[in-house]
Amino acid sequence: MRCGSCKVKSRRGWSKADLVFLLVIVASIVAIVMVKGNRSPAPLPEVFAEKISLSEASQQSAETGKPVLVFATASWCGPCQAFKRGTLSDPAVADAIKTSAIPVYLDIDENPEAASMFGIRSIPTLLFLKNGMIVDRAGNMNSSGTIDWLAAAAEKSLKSAG
Repeated sequence: MRCGSCKVKSRRGWSKADLVFLLVIVASIVAIVMVKGNRSPAPLPEVFAEKISLSEASQQSAETGKPVLVFATASWCGPCQAFKRGTLSDPAVADAIKTSAIPVYLDIDENPEAASMFGIRSIPTLLFLKNGMIVDRAGNMNSSGTIDWLAAAAEKSLKSAG
């Protein structure tokens, strides 16, 4: 078939090359989705290995004066798993957490009341608590950002106590 004004042949239908290209694209997308979707939850970062509950941490905090750091997460949350595999597994971040606070791992699916009590609306969320009150909160950050945030939150907690 020809276009009357430009005398260019138009084609009808798909060529074999077009169909092969389309099939390769669709197969690639399906493979990526399957690989990304089947990823298992990241292991528990070492800094949270003691599995201190929120009530235990609150009691320790009252006895020692040390603030509590809550990491709110869920097993189905992709950004949470990346945060656990990266930033929270960084030894420098783990040291900063241990130095500045009592770490608590909070799965929001297992503890919806705590998530609601703290107003957690997105995850991952880090909460820095002093005397049961939120001093500061943050989301997903890189290692240096997390270390800086921890230092600033610890400073805020000292000011709020005094």
